Amino acid sequence: MVSQFKENINRVAQKTSFRIFLGFFLLYKLFFNSFTADILIPRLVSSLTTSRLEANFSTFSLFFGIEAKSVKWVALDPSFSEETIFDAKRLAVRYNLLSLLFLKLKVSEVAIESGSLYLHEKNGVWNVLSILKPGKKEEEIPEEEGEPLTEINTYLPLAAEAHVQINGLQVKVWKESEKKMYLNVSDLNFRTDLVSNRFTSIPLSIGLLDQIDSFYLALNPERPIPIELDFLDLKWKQTLPLGILLDWNRDLNPPRFLFTTNLGSDEIHLEYKNKPVHLGVSLNQKIEYFPEKDEVKISQFLLKLMGDNWLSIEGGIYQTFQTSRNVDIKVKESAISLNPLNQTLSQLQGILPDMSLAGKMSLQGTEIAGSWDSLKLAVRLFASDLYFSSGKSKPHKVPSLDIKLGAVLDPSTEEEASAKSPIPLLKELNIENFYAVYNGIKAKLDGNLKKDEYISLQANVEDLSLSDFTSVVGGKVKANVNVQAKDFSFLPADLDVVVDGFRYSLDRSRSPASKLSLSGKAELGFSKPFGLDYIRLQTVSLEQKTLGGSKAVGLQLTGQVGLGDELQIHVAPANLNLNVPSLLLVLPLVLKEKIAPLQTILGNEPSVKAKLDASLGKQTQKFKAGVVASLPGLELNDLNLNADVSIQKGKEQKISVHTLQASAFQKTFLVNLKGNLEEREKEPNPPLGSFFGNLDAEIKLSSKERKYLLKGASFSGDISINAKVKDYDITGSLVSNSSNIHYTNNKCPGPECNLFLVEGIQAQIPLHHNLAWKKQDSLIVGDKSVFIKTYGRTASPNLTISQVVGTHPNIPDLPFEYVKKQPNSPGFTARIDYRENYATIEELKSYSLDGIVLGKNIVFNVGTGEPKNMEFRGNVQIRDIDLRQLMPPKTRDKIDDGKIKADLNITLRDLSEPIANLDLFFSVFQIGEDFGKSALNVISPQNFLMDRITDSYAVKKIDVSLSKGLVYADVFFRRSLLSLFLNLEEGKISQQRMPLLNFLKRAQSEFETYQ
Repeated sequence: MVSQFKENINRVAQKTSFRIFLGFFLLYKLFFNSFTADILIPRLVSSLTTSRLEANFSTFSLFFGIEAKSVKWVALDPSFSEETIFDAKRLAVRYNLLSLLFLKLKVSEVAIESGSLYLHEKNGVWNVLSILKPGKKEEEIPEEEGEPLTEINTYLPLAAEAHVQINGLQVKVWKESEKKMYLNVSDLNFRTDLVSNRFTSIPLSIGLLDQIDSFYLALNPERPIPIELDFLDLKWKQTLPLGILLDWNRDLNPPRFLFTTNLGSDEIHLEYKNKPVHLGVSLNQKIEYFPEKDEVKISQFLLKLMGDNWLSIEGGIYQTFQTSRNVDIKVKESAISLNPLNQTLSQLQGILPDMSLAGKMSLQGTEIAGSWDSLKLAVRLFASDLYFSSGKSKPHKVPSLDIKLGAVLDPSTEEEASAKSPIPLLKELNIENFYAVYNGIKAKLDGNLKKDEYISLQANVEDLSLSDFTSVVGGKVKANVNVQAKDFSFLPADLDVVVDGFRYSLDRSRSPASKLSLSGKAELGFSKPFGLDYIRLQTVSLEQKTLGGSKAVGLQLTGQVGLGDELQIHVAPANLNLNVPSLLLVLPLVLKEKIAPLQTILGNEPSVKAKLDASLGKQTQKFKAGVVASLPGLELNDLNLNADVSIQKGKEQKISVHTLQASAFQKTFLVNLKGNLEEREKEPNPPLGSFFGNLDAEIKLSSKERKYLLKGASFSGDISINAKVKDYDITGSLVSNSSNIHYTNNKCPGPECNLFLVEGIQAQIPLHHNLAWKKQDSLIVGDKSVFIKTYGRTASPNLTISQVVGTHPNIPDLPFEYVKKQPNSPGFTARIDYRENYATIEELKSYSLDGIVLGKNIVFNVGTGEPKNMEFRGNVQIRDIDLRQLMPPKTRDKIDDGKIKADLNITLRDLSEPIANLDLFFSVFQIGEDFGKSALNVISPQNFLMDRITDSYAVKKIDVSLSKGLVYADVFFRRSLLSLFLNLEEGKISQQRMPLLNFLKRAQSEFETYQ
């Protein structure tokens, strides 16, 4: 038998597989044993860190862990003088990798016996960090954003078991720089045991508890812990109970549960700045499960602070593991007084933030009782004279708080939270009383709720001062909100808000007080628990009135806001009505100064009706809007605006104008705009803000019949401006076909009649404006030597006006031809071109006062559109116009010759100061005797000598020039018989440097003599 066994052994030993296995086993034992551990592990620690490890290893196994005795870990950094970071009588980390073959993760033991941990900071460096050798910096790879992780999948059905035990651990923390600190906690004893059931995923939520079969945790349950602290003038040395025991094993039948704490003490003695500070805080509780009775009993739960029983709870859960379990827990005692706590906190200023507390609270009377599927909760909270302030912030005062409410809960429900029922366990709620006063604000809440049947809530707020929350708006708010609904998925709310003494500030200007009111109905829709899906407004009305009760602003609004990936806004309609005289009484000065001049345009009661559809996404925003406005000041009742615009966001933003249209006066007036605006990152100096444009625009007045527009003006015909905007260029034309403009003040016939007719307007004027125009050398050249000349061949006119007729300027109710139509031609013709920001007018010809007015070399430099860069030049020739036609009949008959001939040259640079920059030369080379005398009276004051000169000489020529606001004039005379007795030097009278204002006053006075 023995020989056969030896023979079998020899046979196995001779197999190759056995020899390989034996080789691996001997190699494994060669490296993994206590002798190699004593040599390799200290060397490995020294090579990876700047520290030294001393230990006697008794176990060193790849499959079963490691154990060492007399462990000592020393930092070798010179600044710490070879301090010991950690030492222990015994250190063990035992596990069983072979248990993975049975799909089990097992940590048999993590143990520290009689250990010390010493954390020391010096010169901003901690000893535990000083042992790390500097490594290469690796580039951080940005993490991809994704959905938050909710669980970790193991895929295999695993079970876990772990045991940790720490006996007699001492922890020292010493910080030397900045805020110095010394902490020493001794005799820490800790134990925990955990056993789980099998799992295939590890939830990262409270669901993790469902995978635990048993859990045991104990922290110094028997002995108090010695604590020593020295921090910021605060010293504390005391042995304090800090005991926690939790024993939970639901794998037993019946399960076991015990949870006790003994934390803190009523006598905690501190020392701050060498002065004693008394503090008392403790939590003592014992919650235990009794298997024989199947009940969880709260034997004790007492939270004490400064000697007061803040919260004392008693009760239990009965038939705990039965479907008919019952609960009976109540607050036996509650007296929360903040004043004693405030006294202690005030002594610790410098360590704790500056704060102040006061007041009393109580939860006594709060209880929860009943069966597990129908728990009745009664909450009773009372507080008085509560006060809290921190630093320089505004204090919080609650002089009164009284809350009494009841609820029915169903913790047994397996219903998932939904939009209709976001809190599935809540079956009923009854708010018997809810009254609070906070910083003068009074709030009251009433109502009740029954799951899937009804929700009824009424909230009232009074004396809410807006200035307590912002310095921009002021006034006291009174609000009422009423909610009546079936469930939480759809909550309609009736709103009634009034703000007395409403004021607001804008640009250091504050509005007068007014009354603001808001009323209407809002509907809130939810698509998931407390996930607001949309807000719908049902005829919400906003009104602002003066203190005298006059209505200033009225707004009625109906619409909906959809919340989601894209914000959806729908407003239809929004009606705005203004009473401008009352509005001006409630506006701040800065707005009043801007709106008051517009009152003649707006009228007394303008109104606006609007609708809007908007979709606001992260990359694309779309807007569709329609506005109908009434502006009584302009007699405009049908101003319509329609827009369809989309904005594409990104590195280069793009605005697409699909439709932008305005119309008025029964569509007699039309404006159309289409095209795109886009940003171009590579091209500097965009012409339109930050955009380059590609737009088509049209402004048009069109009516086959004479149609009344506004302020007595009527129109018939067809006038349009067409423009194309492309990058820096605006090109287009002004076109008119047989257009007529009529104006009357509606007092004709009569002495106050004012009538004006412009008929037969024909135009074809090209336009070209350069948005990249830069200031150049002035193209305006003009002096008194430049006169109108005929150059032979000329361009054909592109602007003609048949005639201009109106009431006589000095004779009431008498028609007068300002521009007189000719038998075979219109009364006014001109050639106008607008190119490269210059408007040129050539071949201007106007028949008026039985004479003719000619114009050439007329140039208007628009530049960038700023008055400072604008320039004007022009030459005008007046031939044989009869000024007598402007005079009343009695005066006209006394004038023998009213015809004059004259030339006018004018130049103007910088229209921001036109008078100072105006140069004008006016030469009258034919004038009648009567008007000549008047011209002489304007230039020189009347006296005996001037009367003799007037009688002796006839005016031959008058030259007047204007430069820098001063008038220079020369009057040239013809000799007569009387002139033999009176001689004039060079045959003229000159007036030098006459202020323009004096010249105009004399001209007005002389003109009035003809009236």
